[in-house]
Amino acid sequence: MLALAATLVAASAALASPAQDYMLYCMGCHGAQATGVPGKVPPLVNALARFMRTAEGRNYILRVPGAANSVLTDEQLAAVLNWLAARFDGSELASGVAWFTAEEVSRVRHSPLADVLATRRQVV
Repeated sequence: MLALAATLVAASAALASPAQDYMLYCMGCHGAQATGVPGKVPPLVNALARFMRTAEGRNYILRVPGAANSVLTDEQLAAVLNWLAARFDGSELASGVAWFTAEEVSRVRHSPLADVLATRRQVV
């Protein structure tokens, strides 16, 4: 019985959409509309595409604690970030910004930032 339950949980997790993954793993801090919490959690809405334009910005996004330490797989994290960018920064992406890939996520995310705020100030 436990094996069946574990299989069903694993199967449902594998079928989760980027929107569902955002709701489960990101929305608690960034909010339903990705607006963040002023002074505490930065917004993702109208901001993510700006970071996606440069190598430094991409590295920053993939190394913030919520991404670097996420339980999401590299594929899931790439999908969530791409979904967020399309959902909340769609007009900004028209300029040819590259989507995140699982390979890029895997290469970058395992080096968490020592000072998130200082790095953000440098990148922004």
